[in-house]
Amino acid sequence: MVMRIRAKWGALLELREIDGISDQENVQYTAHLAVFLCFVQYIAHIFFATYSMTQSSTVLQHVGTNIRSLRDEQGLSQQDLADQAGVSRRTIAALETGLVNISLAKLDAIAVVLGVDFRTIVSAPELKEQALVNVLAWQGDKEESKATLLASVPSRSQVELWTWSLAVGKSYIAEADAEGWQELIYVLEGELTIQFTDSTKIIAAGSSFSFASSVTYTYINSGNQVLKFIRNVVY
Repeated sequence: MVMRIRAKWGALLELREIDGISDQENVQYTAHLAVFLCFVQYIAHIFFATYSMTQSSTVLQHVGTNIRSLRDEQGLSQQDLADQAGVSRRTIAALETGLVNISLAKLDAIAVVLGVDFRTIVSAPELKEQALVNVLAWQGDKEESKATLLASVPSRSQVELWTWSLAVGKSYIAEADAEGWQELIYVLEGELTIQFTDSTKIIAAGSSFSFASSVTYTYINSGNQVLKFIRNVVY
């Protein structure tokens, strides 16, 4: 299975590296990218059925080392990075020592200041060139509530593939992303409620939904079973 994924990803890279590709070839690349993401989503569904996270210490396990290394490379102090990313210096210090589970939006803001993408911040250094990363990036106060970044591939800028789960009665409040960011949701099990400022969207298992994520929104599990869904982020 791993060899099949690598083969598909290698073919995509070969297409992307051709200089001066025509519009038809660009459409072909986009189509291949869509097929690749669907294939990885299938793998993600299997992953959800078999994977169990046993240690909460694996949450953001590489973030501290990566932030400290990137900050040192750019000659930034903790205060410099905090000011530019819009967080407190204590947050940066806690991240670098692995003592805080920060919101994904704030972590992405730190990545922007450091000049890297989200995947680079949360992944092990040896995985920085790979599409499949499989990193637990958020953990709620219940073991069943978590978000795992499975893959991140280049599009015009970036596409991320996530698995999410929320325990019964739990929610995740998301901060607004930058203009132009989009999310594509597919619910595997349970029922996902997305609460916006002036509306609510309920997505049943087997259904999908897409929206511009440059607004504040909340994922809610108001059902009676653990909620599991796929989240694609395009920016």
